[in-house]
Amino acid sequence: MVSRRSMLIALPAAFGWQGLAGHLRATMRGAAKRVAVVFPSDLEPCREAVEGLRLRLSGNELVLAFLDLNKATFDTDAAQERARRAPLIVAVGSEALRAMLEQESPARIISTMTLASDGTAASKAGRVSAAVYLDIPVRTLIAESRKLFPEKTRVGVILNPGRRGDTASQIRSQAPEPVSLQIAECAKADELLPVFLAFRKKVDLVICLPDGSLYNSATARPLIMASLENRLPIVGFSPAFLRSGAAVAVYPDYRGVGQQTADLVRRCLQSGDCTGWETPRKVDVAVNAKVLRMLGMEYKAAANPELVILR
Repeated sequence: MVSRRSMLIALPAAFGWQGLAGHLRATMRGAAKRVAVVFPSDLEPCREAVEGLRLRLSGNELVLAFLDLNKATFDTDAAQERARRAPLIVAVGSEALRAMLEQESPARIISTMTLASDGTAASKAGRVSAAVYLDIPVRTLIAESRKLFPEKTRVGVILNPGRRGDTASQIRSQAPEPVSLQIAECAKADELLPVFLAFRKKVDLVICLPDGSLYNSATARPLIMASLENRLPIVGFSPAFLRSGAAVAVYPDYRGVGQQTADLVRRCLQSGDCTGWETPRKVDVAVNAKVLRMLGMEYKAAANPELVILR
């Protein structure tokens, strides 16, 4: 058996005194890599993202502290975590982002599971270093829709001009041939139904971009009824929208967003590069079979083997 004294003699010989000191500093730095993850457990998409992040970072020399916004002890847990001075905070969802922005902390913030418009003020204030947004490029929405309905080449998009994101001209540039793209601006919830109905007989389907100021419990039912009555299918942005009556939904793979966020965390801690923003690398596509039957439409499931079908 090697004695402790022999080890103490052997280590300097192997590394040299300076090399040993550098090795120990590196080990201490690795042990000090602490990341606080703030999330609301009552939102399933956020839970999925956290699970993806946790799995991606498992096996790394990191200490992950998970702080649940819905827990009664959250304020106490957050105060204790601030005292530990974690250099990096991951805010999962807009509620978590708001909670972190209300607290004074020198820690860098990576935002995830939010829309680009949610991060505007935070980015301007310099509080958010990097982000994975939920916004899906319109070119992707069109491409996924056409896999299911290749004959549907006339596409309408409802755009809120007051929200951060691509402009109308930028969206038009994303339309591939032979798609004919029409864009209608809608700035207020009470304008949504007239704007949608203006697409009648002009487009084959309407893409609704995520926007909490336009789509809510008050506007959803009239919009779905108008879709069915006018045989004008809606491409929604969430499983909830699909269940409400959208014909199709294209939304981020939430676990994949968590994995993508974990890659940002690693990059930030390893290289110090904590800047930039990304959109989802992977999306999920789902159809409401009942709604499509009511609209007299058929979809090509073979074009998307991972298609989710709500019956």
